Amino acid sequence: MMPTVQRKVAVLFLADQSNRFSINALTGAIEQDPRLSEVTLQFVPPAPGASLSALQALREQVGSHGTVVVACSFMTAALPKMASLLDTLKRQTGTSQEQVRFVAGGAHASGDAAGTLRLGFDVVFIGEGEWSFCEFLVRLLQGQPDPADIPGVAVLGQGNQGQRVLRTGRPPLIELTSRYPSIGVKHRRLGAIEIGRGCPHACRFCQTPFLHGARMRHRALENVLEHIEQLVRAGFKDIRFITPDALAYLSDDGMHPQPERLEVALRAMREVAGGARLKFGEFPSEMRPEYITPEIAQLLDRCSDAAYFAIGAQTGSERLLAAMHREHGVEAVEQAVRNLARYCHNVKRIYVDFIAGLPGETEQDEAASRALMERLTSISPKVCIHSHTFMPLPGTPLQDAPPGSVGKTTRAIFTHLAQRGQEWGEWQQQETLAQLITVMRRRPDGVPVSRSSQERGTSS
Repeated sequence: MMPTVQRKVAVLFLADQSNRFSINALTGAIEQDPRLSEVTLQFVPPAPGASLSALQALREQVGSHGTVVVACSFMTAALPKMASLLDTLKRQTGTSQEQVRFVAGGAHASGDAAGTLRLGFDVVFIGEGEWSFCEFLVRLLQGQPDPADIPGVAVLGQGNQGQRVLRTGRPPLIELTSRYPSIGVKHRRLGAIEIGRGCPHACRFCQTPFLHGARMRHRALENVLEHIEQLVRAGFKDIRFITPDALAYLSDDGMHPQPERLEVALRAMREVAGGARLKFGEFPSEMRPEYITPEIAQLLDRCSDAAYFAIGAQTGSERLLAAMHREHGVEAVEQAVRNLARYCHNVKRIYVDFIAGLPGETEQDEAASRALMERLTSISPKVCIHSHTFMPLPGTPLQDAPPGSVGKTTRAIFTHLAQRGQEWGEWQQQETLAQLITVMRRRPDGVPVSRSSQERGTSS
């Protein structure tokens, strides 16, 4: 038998602020895989000029028998931008699939694999992509470009009635260990440390539990401390964390905080961080409001250097909270804000998320949300409403709901609070973008309706 020929492979990550955490994790997984030590990685912004220039250079580097993988990880809000960029790159390169493979992953591609393939991507990675993406690169190195037997991918194939989507099933869930770090040290893809993945709360508008499963998986404290050491050596002054619910870290059920265990972990992190600030509870993590008790708020005051906290209210309507499966009521939100404002003396901002235009929202629901915003912002000048407009996300129970439309009552309170410096968000751009994306996803080819509407939709 002839030995397998090692081919040249390069990965061009289209990387910006919106997908940095996903790409950091993929980079870390590649760096930890000895089979991929010869793979070239490059990171460029998802802009036509930079992307095309880098792609052409990598094609020359790998040669006619090598492969460049153009990797796009994106959320639904980036769909118009990614669709336009993919169209530009494919038209201007004119390469065969063997030399350039356009692949997609992330929340949107996972939720709408068929629509993403229709845009022109060759392969879609569904769910957690660290394992399946590494296996895909190994196959390319071995000259085996067909990923159809790798769990966790989707490709277009031929059926009796033309092209159809072929799926290989879910990939294995990733356990957060040193094999799968959340940063790539060698390539300086550094940033927030992922300490938890998955979510036992099934909010109907959110992709997290449907993307990562309902079981919360925690990164072991020892591995978190290793991450902190690496970031400190790299010169980081602020240590942040990624998790759907920071307070659930190391809890037995992934839901209810265990304050004593959490405090032990935070004190160990602080010791390793040295002079670096421990921003526990800041973005990109959130905290569930129903678990922010006086005891938890005082713990955060002692052990976190966070300048702000983020909690989710989403609406002031008890009816909609139940319909969205939020698993808490209005009073839990108010009490959480009171506790943070009273006990967390160093925090500068308390952000509370609200989503305008939720499916089925009535004038009475709007009025309830306005009343809650007014009560919250009166608790402390530190309270700031983080405003959003509902966008139906693929893979969620509300994926087929109409895009959010912001009513007059909500517009008025957002404007009023903004003038007081107690509102922040992109609800206006999101309202336009949600409408555009809904139209795009309903078209057979998935392309934007017009250039002008596409440009309006990507302005955010």
